[in-house]
Amino acid sequence: MSDVDGAQGWHSPSPEGERALALALLERHGHHATGFQILERGNLYWFDRTDGDAQPSAVVAYVEAAGHRVVAGEPVCPPDERAGVVERFVQVSRAAGRGVCFFGVERAFVDALEVGGVPHGVLRIAEQPDFDPARYDIAGRRRRSLRQQVNRARNKGVRVRRIEAEDIARHPGSLRAQIDRVLDRWLASRRMSVMRFMVDLEPFTLPERRRYYIAEWGDEPVGFLAAIPVYGRRGWFFEDVCRVPDAPNGTAELLIHTAMVDARARGDAYATLGMAPLAGVEPGPGPQRTLRGFLRFCASNAGPLYDFRGVRRFKQRFRPDRWTPQFVVACPGPVRARTLVAVLTAFADGGLGAFVLGTLGRLLSRVPPRWWARGLVTLAAGLVPWTVLLALSDGDRWFGDRSIQAAWVVFDGVMALALLGLARLVARGRPVARRLAMLLAGATLTDLVLSTVQALHLHRAVGGWAALFVAAGLAGPLLATVYLWMIAIAAPGRR
Repeated sequence: MSDVDGAQGWHSPSPEGERALALALLERHGHHATGFQILERGNLYWFDRTDGDAQPSAVVAYVEAAGHRVVAGEPVCPPDERAGVVERFVQVSRAAGRGVCFFGVERAFVDALEVGGVPHGVLRIAEQPDFDPARYDIAGRRRRSLRQQVNRARNKGVRVRRIEAEDIARHPGSLRAQIDRVLDRWLASRRMSVMRFMVDLEPFTLPERRRYYIAEWGDEPVGFLAAIPVYGRRGWFFEDVCRVPDAPNGTAELLIHTAMVDARARGDAYATLGMAPLAGVEPGPGPQRTLRGFLRFCASNAGPLYDFRGVRRFKQRFRPDRWTPQFVVACPGPVRARTLVAVLTAFADGGLGAFVLGTLGRLLSRVPPRWWARGLVTLAAGLVPWTVLLALSDGDRWFGDRSIQAAWVVFDGVMALALLGLARLVARGRPVARRLAMLLAGATLTDLVLSTVQALHLHRAVGGWAALFVAAGLAGPLLATVYLWMIAIAAPGRR
């Protein structure tokens, strides 16, 4: 989709024409490593042209998120026009009530804004390992650790070969299906929910422009690498590097090594593995001290969800020729917390709430079904003495009426049986378990609400053992509701 340059009066063509125009601009001016990613799905385009030009001379690719236009990298335009393009894009965006931030840009872009007098704020958020393929070699001490991993995979029998887009198109039922299985297994192994924007797994957009490599172990594909061109640097960005969870150690290293050797043989001048997020975030005083402190905290403590430091260590194993700082730039600035929220929302396709829920589901799905089933049996077992206690208690005192007491006894008895039935379904991995868990969670939530109302009405002034009895009557359904919702999120059938 596209936007309209109101200042220049240029209207964008059809969606198919937009991509062709963006690609043509990339071929002429695409210096940024991630530039080719603007051709992938989900991006909106804003085209700009200088006076007298019939066709646009610049394109900005962005997504709408949290009141901002989050730009994928830098504008694609002649280097000396970057400041002017940014000024016009910010003007159009502010007229539409949107803030603007550029994600994953390099120092040259920041310098261009400073020289051009464009108001902006800057925050360093990553480092990117860059290579000169002509200098790449795993011999010697410098890349000894990498050589060991590559040899480990080779000794296990892993082999990597380059495949052409024509091969995939010619054998869609075999080769493409094998690659899809690798991608599906890799995605399923991720702890975090699937992310979009600049990290979307979309290796078959414009396949004729990409390079592909597949790792095989015996007759089974165990890894896949897709590289995208960086036209302005005569190089490649190894964008998608995926391996199945049970692939031999060193498979990912062998994939990248093979692609790097291929780039060297073909005379390519540049290669990159993409950014290492939250690497190089600097501590110290300043107006962004709190934001930087938060990012550094995430880099150090988010390992159970995303191992930021592990990603940096993995890429460091290849001993890049340089680490290029990456920044987020807000115009007019400064970079604030809401800027980072907009960036996170852009990556979290469907919104932050859905992303958090999806990530929670992935984490909970790693819990063995038998453990969930044991917890359900424990809840059911706890209901048995509780139901007996309810049946033997003074109905008029505790419930206001014996008929209400009888209803609660029947409800808890049925709930105990339902929990045992759900435990059986969960242990067997039946998809219907999720729906039953949601139904029972609704029932226990209703139990909690009614019990709370009853406690406030009849037992507001109780103390001692009586207060403990009332508290137990509220804690039980609360615990059961949370546990059942966790099962509903984790159970088969959700994804």
